[in-house]
Amino acid sequence: MTLKIEQAVSGIYSSRYAIIEDFFDENSVNAFLLAFQNKQKLFKEAGTGKKLDLKKNKSVRGDKIAWINKGESNELDTLFFKVMDEIQLELNRRCFMGLNNSEFHFALYEPGTFYKKHQDAFKTDDSRKVSVIVYLNKNWEQNDGGELKIYLDNAKVTVAPKAGTLVVFESELEHEVVMSNVDRLSITGWLKSVKP
Repeated sequence: MTLKIEQAVSGIYSSRYAIIEDFFDENSVNAFLLAFQNKQKLFKEAGTGKKLDLKKNKSVRGDKIAWINKGESNELDTLFFKVMDEIQLELNRRCFMGLNNSEFHFALYEPGTFYKKHQDAFKTDDSRKVSVIVYLNKNWEQNDGGELKIYLDNAKVTVAPKAGTLVVFESELEHEVVMSNVDRLSITGWLKSVKP
């Protein structure tokens, strides 16, 4: 895993993003999917904005989410959060990002849903520094849709949501999720720098 973490950190350092297929193996993906299923009753319609500015509009964003935390699942703690902590530590060492917090949720895009172009960094709160996505879609095929598009200065990167793929990118980069034709599952969240 150390080499893969180095790839993720190097990508942020040199290109503002990294895409690493098979970052998590099949056993890890299966454990994440089990934790995902255990949260099924807790999924809620997602919105845009924060707190008082929170808005729900399916013409902009159609996914459902369920928040996850350290300590609620041994598999998530040992297989996911441990790795996220290591990535955060290495980003601080190499990129001096001052990361000291994180937040993650499971995300479900049902057929016909999408998320229009946006930034993860809020206008009123710049604590989100690095966006993280881990895909959980087994047997994904091109016609299934749900690709992530990341917009760089003079280019656009398209990411297939294949199980085990890790995507990290600076949270101020614009990106979108194109319409999914099947259930699209992921762990999504942010490495943050929260001021005391």
